[in-house]
Amino acid sequence: MASSLQIRIHDQRQLVYSSELAGPLELGRQSDTAETPYTHKREGDHWRVVIARQDESFVSRKTIRVEPLPDGKVRLGNLSGKLAVRLESGFELKPESSADVAMPVVLIFGTKAVRIQQPVEEDLPMEGLAEATIAPAADMDVSGILSGLKPAIGASADVEAMVPWMRVTMEVLNSAAGSQDFFARAAMAVVDLVGLDAGQVLLRNNDEWQSQTIQTRRASQTQSDRQASRQVLRKVHKEKRTFWQVPTGPAESSLVDVNAVVAAPILNRHGDIIGALYGDRALGGLNTRPITKLDAMLVELLASGVAAGLARVEHEQAAVRARVQLEQFFTPSLARALAARPDWDKGKELEVTVLVCDIRGFSRVTERLGPTGTMEWINDVLGDLSNCVLSQEGVLVDYVGDELMAMFGAPVDYPDHAQRACRAALAMLESLPKMQERWLHATHERMGVGIGINSGTARVGNVGSAIKYKYGPLGNTVNLASRVQGASKYLKATLLITEATHAHLDPSFATRRLCQVRVVNIEKPVTLYEMVGPQPPEWLELKRGYEEALDHFEKKEFLRCAHLLGKLLPEHPLDGPTQALLSRAVTCLLEEPKDFDPVWKLPGK
Repeated sequence: MASSLQIRIHDQRQLVYSSELAGPLELGRQSDTAETPYTHKREGDHWRVVIARQDESFVSRKTIRVEPLPDGKVRLGNLSGKLAVRLESGFELKPESSADVAMPVVLIFGTKAVRIQQPVEEDLPMEGLAEATIAPAADMDVSGILSGLKPAIGASADVEAMVPWMRVTMEVLNSAAGSQDFFARAAMAVVDLVGLDAGQVLLRNNDEWQSQTIQTRRASQTQSDRQASRQVLRKVHKEKRTFWQVPTGPAESSLVDVNAVVAAPILNRHGDIIGALYGDRALGGLNTRPITKLDAMLVELLASGVAAGLARVEHEQAAVRARVQLEQFFTPSLARALAARPDWDKGKELEVTVLVCDIRGFSRVTERLGPTGTMEWINDVLGDLSNCVLSQEGVLVDYVGDELMAMFGAPVDYPDHAQRACRAALAMLESLPKMQERWLHATHERMGVGIGINSGTARVGNVGSAIKYKYGPLGNTVNLASRVQGASKYLKATLLITEATHAHLDPSFATRRLCQVRVVNIEKPVTLYEMVGPQPPEWLELKRGYEEALDHFEKKEFLRCAHLLGKLLPEHPLDGPTQALLSRAVTCLLEEPKDFDPVWKLPGK
């Protein structure tokens, strides 16, 4: 972090500018009319300080760069190619040269003297409110803030005089913190309520105080010359209290002819200082009454209102971000409900159903469509498949290339989560013909999918990280659902479910038992069922014939199994599971295995 430098500019022995800035600094004259003399602004890695008018040619537009060094020194770099820079000590810095000098250092430019030194703490009389300022809540209301003024109001003999103050305060506190004039209204209220010459809102950024707005009592007063007291701000920042100051006499300090100052901290909801509400009154102003404790309390009240407004905006923005994030997984109505439950995504052991859907022929399609066409196609297809999930209040857990994973049963505990998953899968199958019709002219082939569904216990919560959020399940239930989707390729079936999911279903779902399999990296066998949509007329005949053949196969009656399947196949020549089981039965007839295991060990994922 750059060290701070205190810079003071005198013109004809009159102090015209004083500020404390975290170096490095670049000094120069006004480059155009948009810049105001005796002001500063941030430019890249340094502060630019305008020390002269545009017509003062004895100062270059970029005169000198000042960089703080250890041990109380600064490095001066003459940026001018023509003009030398003279120091009060008599040393002259040649054009385009540099030198390291001890502070304080005084630079001479005609009638101007620029003094650069380490920050000096000024010992000026200062009073503060006894209690530290309270951090705001996002839902803090006006009545709660005003209650802090009751003791002071009760002690005031002139209650009627408080009415206009309360009206202005209420207007500020009820204004929208996100509006452009929010800071300006708060700063102007400091002027109106306390009778000061100027008010400003300063926010801290990288340990620097940056003025957001300055409002003055009279339009003729220049705003750019108002320099906040660094001593007061340091005190406010250190103790998180409101302070006010009434100097006893003129002092050449960062207060620059100010004889009354008040500043109240602006806190975030964690209690950290994020800014200050600041006001001052210049010597010889129209109103020279001293700042009172009640004045300070009013400024703190306004600062609390600013803090509450900022906290409210932060809370609303966080809620919007949360809803946008949640709507990537849930329906908008569910996302709004979950946003109000802060612990909904904490890891829990829950009974859920996981659906994995893979788009078949993805590589062939991408080769035909190219990157641009593939992106349009996959966005369209995944969009339709995702809508099927959301229609059953499922959670969109993830997209991995051409694969979609969804979960049912969390974060809302639907007892019928298995049925919802199956209805979503059937809706996917129903949506395929329309998607195929839209893209057949480009893909030149009909698109297929493979779907696997499994039910069981999983650890459900944020399975991503603090950097990238992902809500979903973890555990064997998820792994098995993925393997079941892969098994659909070997069984030549589109939609497979496990026995755990099947146990949750009623007879209205059309299913048939296909076989027991042992999938990759999961030792325990699992029974798989095929599910179809609205039952075709021949479904019951196919189901009875297949399951009878499967029963003979599992009893090692391979010839009987093959005979039954041979009768089924002419009637259902495209039935993939019948073809797969017949192939297994014929293989067993030819090889006559001694250690027969009816569980099919699948060769891959």
